[in-house]
Amino acid sequence: MGKSAKAFKRPTKKQKEIKKTTKAQAALTPAADKERPSPMVRTSSGGVSKSKSIRKKAKVASAMTRLLVLTVLLFAVPGLAAPGVIDNIYDWVFSGAMLSEPRSSVAATSVGNMALFAGGRLQNGSYSDVVDIYNRKSKMWTVSRLSVARSEIGAGSIGNRYALFAGGFDASFKPMTLVDVYDTQTGQWSQIQLNTPRAAPRLLDLGSVAAVVGGLSGDLQYLSKAVDYVDANLTVHSTSLTSEYPQLGLPVFDCTSGIGLYTAGYQNNRPGERFNDFEPSNQTTIFAAASASLVAGPLFPYPRWGSGGAAANGMFVIGGGHVFGDGSSEPLTTVTDRVDVFHAQNQQWSQALRLSVPRDYPLVQTVGDYVVFLAGTQATKALDIFDSRTGTFIVNPRHTPALYTLRDDAAAVTVDGCLLVVAGGTVYQGRNTTASVEIFDACKS
Repeated sequence: MGKSAKAFKRPTKKQKEIKKTTKAQAALTPAADKERPSPMVRTSSGGVSKSKSIRKKAKVASAMTRLLVLTVLLFAVPGLAAPGVIDNIYDWVFSGAMLSEPRSSVAATSVGNMALFAGGRLQNGSYSDVVDIYNRKSKMWTVSRLSVARSEIGAGSIGNRYALFAGGFDASFKPMTLVDVYDTQTGQWSQIQLNTPRAAPRLLDLGSVAAVVGGLSGDLQYLSKAVDYVDANLTVHSTSLTSEYPQLGLPVFDCTSGIGLYTAGYQNNRPGERFNDFEPSNQTTIFAAASASLVAGPLFPYPRWGSGGAAANGMFVIGGGHVFGDGSSEPLTTVTDRVDVFHAQNQQWSQALRLSVPRDYPLVQTVGDYVVFLAGTQATKALDIFDSRTGTFIVNPRHTPALYTLRDDAAAVTVDGCLLVVAGGTVYQGRNTTASVEIFDACKS
């Protein structure tokens, strides 16, 4: 996330953004707790004005959006634990394992009872083609390989059968159209192609279809608006985002209901020009698998870089991230503990909540009725756990589930809705890559 047009020499995520966002640094307000005026957009002359047209489009789309969401959204019964999940977080079982090789920027997804960790960067900066596969039922690890070694891959799944590893940078730092497809029923690999080459595309798992959204385009547009739908027959259908600016957003999805949210992240206010103008984005697009549609949603209330999110019971929970200051009267970077929640039922963002500590680029996963935040901070190894049944974070007077190792640029995935697996990344503040795997087992069987 947060990659810039010239950031292909593998600096850290923050270094990439800081180097390429001097205009954004000067323009952003420093107060991490203050509501940002919304929406503000640039005019054709380069000035900034309130966008009545965006608000009007949002109002026109709101009724349509609400209708398509309500036609497919399935809500859990409030107060009941998700089936197959241990409700008491103190009873979750912790264990460890190792990937077959240490690496960071790993692409991760789950299909059925399997977790797959593909590609990424090795300690020497080269790319990996290794795919580590964990089977929750057998508790066994196996190793496979991508067709091409690469990093910045988008990962997702289709129909509880196929794992997708889409796009990425090849060894010459060019965005790719390649999608490696793993069939969990046969154990075989195949390849399909995106219609537009992209690195770091975002995947929305919508159940019967996956949406491959945006990414780094490698041209003057820099951020792509392309959307490729991949269905259960592995057929690719293409469209594009309708948002005003190209955006590298955050994908948050509920594959049970087939609803996905593409929001936050950052946008390029000068696409196609020689010099990019990156700023945090408030654009929101709602995807619905049932109607194969995408429409504008309510604006993200507090644009920022580096947030993470997941969904449970129709609540799309997005937290952490950072904003830039001018570096003199205010810090150059301020990491936030803010959490915003989008409610699919009424199409509204609710009042902001707080993490226990500020987190930047947190890993966020759904475990049953819980949305779990981990990593993204050097302050604590503890997990922040949001309970979607109460709409609040769990306050733990006793021991709370926690990571064993602080890490950045790691991967996380949930298997069968109950097994949280964290793998790879960098340790010792980015100095070394790790093969360490941490598993939180909340499965009843």
